[in-house]
Amino acid sequence: MIIKAPPWFDRYVTVAASDHSIPVNDCSIHYRKWQKDSDSDKPTLLFVHGNGANLHWWDFIAPAFLENCNVVAIDLSGSGDSEHRNEYSLEVFAQEIIGVCEDANLRNITVIGHSFGGNVARSCAFLNPGFFSQLIMVDSSFEQRRDRAVTLRKKKPIGRYYASLAEAKKRFKLRPSQPCLNRYILDYIAGHSLIKTVSGYYFKLDQQIFKKMKQSGLPDALSMLKDISCPVGLIYGEKSRFFTSHSIQILERVIPSSHILSIRNAHHHLFLEYPEKFIESLGKLTVLMTPTDPPIDSP
Repeated sequence: MIIKAPPWFDRYVTVAASDHSIPVNDCSIHYRKWQKDSDSDKPTLLFVHGNGANLHWWDFIAPAFLENCNVVAIDLSGSGDSEHRNEYSLEVFAQEIIGVCEDANLRNITVIGHSFGGNVARSCAFLNPGFFSQLIMVDSSFEQRRDRAVTLRKKKPIGRYYASLAEAKKRFKLRPSQPCLNRYILDYIAGHSLIKTVSGYYFKLDQQIFKKMKQSGLPDALSMLKDISCPVGLIYGEKSRFFTSHSIQILERVIPSSHILSIRNAHHHLFLEYPEKFIESLGKLTVLMTPTDPPIDSP
């Protein structure tokens, strides 16, 4: 049984948006923007989804910031409505992000990535110094071994067709597994993860995506974070398997503690569990990370 969505959710997911596709390295990359032409001077929030997800995971988050920002979300190759590749890499994903930013003529960009999308956003900020105004990672692990063990492997790499949308939605599961009482959110993103074909409903995700991943030549996560030129922040779930008090202490060596926010009782997919708290935390963090001009000394 799907619990009825609250009014704020229905309002956000029905906000008008435009969809676009551009070629990046011979692959069509899909993105969505809620930006209005008259708002071109506003700063931009660019959302990057995690492994197994797509840009529609942000449909009920992104519109919350439209009053003060332009908002854009990307489908990385192999996910959502972007095309699949024969080979993937962090460097290629980074090129896709830059391609979208240039095609959409984005300015003053805060790039926000969840889980593996945070790793992609971090890599993009490292490879393109000065391009972004801020980088915000959302429960993105920086410990290489654990990150590879959980996000780079799929138990069932072979796709399957389903006779009905309802049947297919039942197969939708969060990875890593966690509780989430907001079934209306899971139902919404599950529906946007599927495509109808003559053979039945099929998950859009390239099931072989990490088998096709090319080894990156980039430094480790902490080394990259030390060298990234823009302010960096993190929002993580208090009960996330990726973060402990010890890992946060390590992270505080390269990120100011004021730029690290925790959402109480939340797990890895924190904005599915507590979307309103996440919106509040994200808005707070973008303000905390915005440099303020030093006072002008009186003559």
